[in-house]
Amino acid sequence: MSKYNTNGLPWSHGIGREVTDCVTAKEVMQKAKLDWTVEKCEFVAKMPFNINGNNTIDEKNGDFSYKGNIYRECPKAYGTYRTDHNIPLGIVKDKYKVVQNIDAFNFFDDAIGKNKALWQKAGWFGVGQKVFVTAKLPTTIKVGNDEIENYLVFSNSHDGSSSINILFTPIRVVCTNMLNSALKNADSYIRIRHTESAEEKLQTGAEILRIAAEHATSAQELYRALQVINMSDDDVMKYILNLNLTEQEKGLLAEYSDTKTAIKRLYNRDFTTMEHVGVSTRKMNTIVNMFEYYMDGIGQKEIAGTAWGAYNAVTGFYSNVANLSGEKRMDSLLYGSANRVMNKALNLALADAV
Repeated sequence: MSKYNTNGLPWSHGIGREVTDCVTAKEVMQKAKLDWTVEKCEFVAKMPFNINGNNTIDEKNGDFSYKGNIYRECPKAYGTYRTDHNIPLGIVKDKYKVVQNIDAFNFFDDAIGKNKALWQKAGWFGVGQKVFVTAKLPTTIKVGNDEIENYLVFSNSHDGSSSINILFTPIRVVCTNMLNSALKNADSYIRIRHTESAEEKLQTGAEILRIAAEHATSAQELYRALQVINMSDDDVMKYILNLNLTEQEKGLLAEYSDTKTAIKRLYNRDFTTMEHVGVSTRKMNTIVNMFEYYMDGIGQKEIAGTAWGAYNAVTGFYSNVANLSGEKRMDSLLYGSANRVMNKALNLALADAV
């Protein structure tokens, strides 16, 4: 029995609200309390009265004074705010087009229902800078005895930080590891920028399901390719080192010590070699923790000795071991640093198979 526990889906643990009983996007918005709107506004600069400067108040241009300060409009400077509580959300550009929550997600209504996708969770980050909705797809992927469920994550930012994103997200059932599905130069996202044509570019739910089905077929091929690549324990450790070390660190390691000696020491948590080449303690712990998860992680014994097992050691580390929780965990797994490392891990594992 593994000593590790599963941390659940990326959107588990107090993020958002369950919306599995909802049929339409409108119902989702209401239940998840996402039924608020966002508006774009001009920026106003607050400046103190200048004893020796120009303190003229030009009311025709929107200037005004209040409590010893002058307020002037900033040309071509804009922000966004929630209209329900007048909460500022972010700074955006002149061409930024607000896409309301209901408009960002209601296109998917025709893909929800029996034998189709099902809404799962919905919510927001911060005070509404980013909102999200997740949906579970009816199709699954089979890799040997492994079952992988497929999800879609829709997100819309109101602070100018990102596009409208539709992300295809496979989840390995036994351990709830989040997996990647895109090779180098490919993408598991559909991105729609916040411009005048944003709403026109939102595809129908049926089209999204078609694209998701293509992703599922591609992902299944990739994962099955990993399943037939044999790897020894030393091969797995080399793979984890290659994933985590910089090119400079790899060069210094090769000059200082042979790889077998370095690996033997790492098995025993002896960091002497790594310290000599300047690898940080944090990175050394990550390397060893990934390998230990490979040996004893949830669902790992059944896939040990394969590239599929090595790749799942990385996804399992970030899904179940790394010190991430709440919004930070979801954001890192889906869009941030953890996602980038896991995508790199997939490409490294597939290097000999594609």
